[in-house]
Amino acid sequence: MPRRKIISRLVQIAIVVMAASSALATTPTAGFVPLGEAHSYKDAPTVYEWRFEEVRDSSPFDKIGLHHVAVGAKPTSNPDLVILYLPGTNMNGLVAPDNVNHSLALYLAVHGADFWAMDYRTHFVPASASQADLTPLKGWTNELFASDIDEAVKFVRAQTHRDKIFLVGFSRGVAFEYLYTSMHSENVAGIIALDGFISNRPSTEPPANDYADDVAGAHLTYDKRKTLMEMVIANPDGPAPIPKYKTARENLEHVVHDAGGVFGGHGGLANPQGGMSDAVDLAKLLITYDRWWPAVQDFKNPFTKERLAALKKSQVPVIAFASTNIAPRWPAMVQEAANSTGSKDVTFTKIDGAGHLDVLCGTKSEMIVFAPVSDWTKRHQK
Repeated sequence: MPRRKIISRLVQIAIVVMAASSALATTPTAGFVPLGEAHSYKDAPTVYEWRFEEVRDSSPFDKIGLHHVAVGAKPTSNPDLVILYLPGTNMNGLVAPDNVNHSLALYLAVHGADFWAMDYRTHFVPASASQADLTPLKGWTNELFASDIDEAVKFVRAQTHRDKIFLVGFSRGVAFEYLYTSMHSENVAGIIALDGFISNRPSTEPPANDYADDVAGAHLTYDKRKTLMEMVIANPDGPAPIPKYKTARENLEHVVHDAGGVFGGHGGLANPQGGMSDAVDLAKLLITYDRWWPAVQDFKNPFTKERLAALKKSQVPVIAFASTNIAPRWPAMVQEAANSTGSKDVTFTKIDGAGHLDVLCGTKSEMIVFAPVSDWTKRHQK
């Protein structure tokens, strides 16, 4: 073959190889993929957020997400301090409220943490879903969510080049971080437990054809709940949707203070009337809640004897915080769970007069929770 044709052929091959390489580089791969552009916050202009999603299974709801919150317009490739937040029931990784002093994500990011927060599969279930649509949730067990958390941990560790990361959980998210640690303690640098514990209830069978619990109640329907939050955020001192209250703020203060069920009806959900939280901050958090939660998780206890034994062997250090208004035994249960890792390095704080949400975004959270967590993680980072 003439020299000119050989060179021409080699050039053609090189072009084909380069094109193939370019196609491979731009083709989405399995795992988390980035979504949109990063954005900053009005109250924290140096803090940026990036979002990621991953498809986990075949149903439209079988997705999980991550929110990455950190200082700087570009992520640090090898941050010193990495924290993954596991939200509570019906919650997700959205940053709310957006006040640095009342937002765990923004406060810890401003104070040097590379903060990640998880969206469970529940975040991708539309509020308008019917009971027939909710059938996939019957298989959304605690163990399934633990496997999703493991997928998130693997991604965060790979992105940050950290062998171990800190887990912070709120409410049910605390149970998830203990469950995850019982399975993968080698990945956990420490546990930050915000008003949650390990349940000792026996496993039972969930009711047939009852796949999901609704965040709304019989009196405060989902639409009415959403409207109240919107009114408080837009004009807290404006008219209340329920005439017996003077303002929208007062209306919400009574709703959270009087919330019954597991919260006890005496400021157990939140205690803004006692000055422990602000109604606007609460509304900004509550409006982000996802509507549906898998009922099976309240009937199946994932903490087998074997997992509890593995957790006790983990020796993972713990810092825990407990509210007092839900029930007299509540702080003790939070403290007992904090001692379940077998570590001698356990710090426990009881917040008198606090309701559940007051631990996460209360008026005293910065001083009593956020600052101690920031100091504790910096002392324990390796």
